[in-house]
Amino acid sequence: MNDLIQLADLAPFGLLQLDKRSRIVGANPAAQAIFGHSERTMLRRPLSEVIFHDSLLFDLIDRSKSLEGDLTAHAVVISGPGFSRSPVLDIRIRPIEHDGVIVSLVDSNDPNVVDSPASVSAFARILGHEVKNPLAGISGAAQLLMRQAREDQTGMLDIILGETQRIERLVSRLSAFELFSSPRMAEINIHVLLDKVIAAEGAAHGEKVRFERHYDPSLPEIDADEDHLHEAFLNLARNAAEAALSRHEVATVKIHTAFETGFAIAGLRMGERLGRALRITVEDNGPGISPENREKLFELFTSSKSGGRGLGLNVVSEIVNAHRGRIKIDSKPGQTRFSVYLPMKRKNYKNDRKDDSPRRR
Repeated sequence: MNDLIQLADLAPFGLLQLDKRSRIVGANPAAQAIFGHSERTMLRRPLSEVIFHDSLLFDLIDRSKSLEGDLTAHAVVISGPGFSRSPVLDIRIRPIEHDGVIVSLVDSNDPNVVDSPASVSAFARILGHEVKNPLAGISGAAQLLMRQAREDQTGMLDIILGETQRIERLVSRLSAFELFSSPRMAEINIHVLLDKVIAAEGAAHGEKVRFERHYDPSLPEIDADEDHLHEAFLNLARNAAEAALSRHEVATVKIHTAFETGFAIAGLRMGERLGRALRITVEDNGPGISPENREKLFELFTSSKSGGRGLGLNVVSEIVNAHRGRIKIDSKPGQTRFSVYLPMKRKNYKNDRKDDSPRRR
């Protein structure tokens, strides 16, 4: 235990331990410097006496406890009576036994954050209000139309309802500061998810884009956040369709799934074996991506499309990383393939094929 305390004291970022009543039971020197108080002064005091009670940090702590998992938030402004300045911090919260939490506090490197205690929370409220209200109208209108729809119209209305409900869930989670880096894991069927993505994109592009499914039906279910992965593959499918349409009047987008062995899991720890993964590949017959663009494709605000803002692929990267997966890009003129590798659950390894080789179609 003493060694752990010494390690915490040497950490170049703040570490704070709270009990179930959000009273401070430990603070390393970096945290003491952030709060402007010594550990002795803060010990056993409620956090609300050290930072302002309307701070976003309290909402994040409550959210982490309700999710019973780690929660990460970027560029959060913290302030309190002992602060000489209001630092902008990247925060990670981990619940521990007896309903307490450990909070890590790292200086944010984002130069574009407004140095205001209300900036992040105000943006979240605006996001929730301005997006969710029109979504409710769209969803309500679709439900009314569903009552009088012909049989050949119900499929399209189902897509509208499904997409509005999915976006509303995402907005609710984002406005509660539940970011793509904090997925809610549950067992999902990747082919059911991909079919929903293809249905939505097929409706958006009509007969201009032909989607081809090349699925391996033997693949098991995986633990993942369905809404987050839906957003990731929707971005990949849309980018593929737009790229192909820039070259063809009728574009082709192929979705492949396969089994992958020898997968290097992100964050592999000492002694942990290479894993097995599902490989999902989105392929288009567009013009391809130049090597110089490929290197920075997942950076924020980088886009290879004319007028593009470069947000979609950055979101894809964040979601895949949060699932301990990885992305590979292969591109040449006339063919671009984005391959996403997602780790399988170890309990499914006993169902692997004896030869451990991916099935080819």
